[in-house]
Amino acid sequence: MEKKQQELQEFMRSQALKDIVGTEAVNHYKRSFEDEGFTDETLNPWKEVERRNPESPWFGHSGQTGKFSLERTSAPILSGETGELKNAIRYTYLPDGVRVSNSAPYAAVHQYGLPAKIYGKKPFTMTPRPFIGRSKALKRNIEDKIKRQMLDIIKK
Repeated sequence: MEKKQQELQEFMRSQALKDIVGTEAVNHYKRSFEDEGFTDETLNPWKEVERRNPESPWFGHSGQTGKFSLERTSAPILSGETGELKNAIRYTYLPDGVRVSNSAPYAAVHQYGLPAKIYGKKPFTMTPRPFIGRSKALKRNIEDKIKRQMLDIIKK
């Protein structure tokens, strides 16, 4: 019994525990891009984009080329043509946990709906489309995964 307690304590201080938290968080936040919205307790869909609205002058607009692109008329929100925003979500170790962040220079503009410029010229305010944040669903997933790991330690 004492050995099991020691194993549990070691697990609770381990990098493996941090990896569970970090991996679950990164996967949850990346799912926002697939779901086109952020999930706290339930999915909160993002506002529709102009490039998918046939009535908009931005319909089919490609941010990469500045021209019409048939693929952009149905592409997921915040997918971009490179996937950089989604792929820039990472976690790093802290002494008592992990930090999840996004290194894309424009991530905060989309997350919080900050001022930006179209092609560096015309100013506008981006519609906020949060993809990282506190989430009850994520917390439950992390807790469940940790409990399963702890039960595995106890059972072996």
